Amino acid sequence: MRFPWGFDEEDSRCCRMKLEMAQHILELCQCGVTEFQVACDPGVGLYAAEVVNALRENGSTIRLVCVLPHEEQATKWTPQLRERYFNMLSTSAELDCIDCHEQPNAQLLAYQRIIKQSTVVLAVYDPDLADGSAEDRAVTYALVLGRPVMLIHPETLKIKRLNMPTEKEDK
Repeated sequence: MRFPWGFDEEDSRCCRMKLEMAQHILELCQCGVTEFQVACDPGVGLYAAEVVNALRENGSTIRLVCVLPHEEQATKWTPQLRERYFNMLSTSAELDCIDCHEQPNAQLLAYQRIIKQSTVVLAVYDPDLADGSAEDRAVTYALVLGRPVMLIHPETLKIKRLNMPTEKEDK
């Protein structure tokens, strides 16, 4: 909902953002990344998982790990989102759950677990929309830990690489 198009995946801006994200997932695969972890949230987490699953269907040996904030996270989602979510879970190589029941900061805890186990973090993120959300705090957490971070701006699609061996910003 933080993006201008909300959950309208038919919006051309969303389609371009998903394509950009897919290209960077492919780039990471070419650099030797073999496991992708997602927090199973609607939006970017789901999109990333679907990209990874599509690559796996085309013969890639990459793994998808789903880190759930809590078991009931999808209970109030739309039927279509729930179906995509459960399809994603059923095709993942591994499931990891922070807690059985919803807890304060469960989403942030899921992000932090992923970040701790990652060698690089890829996020769709606009720092101008920062409002103290779990996503904001997760990006800050990754940077504090010194993780290499690739930030895709959702509107401009520019990628900002932070803490990378050769920090640069692409057009």
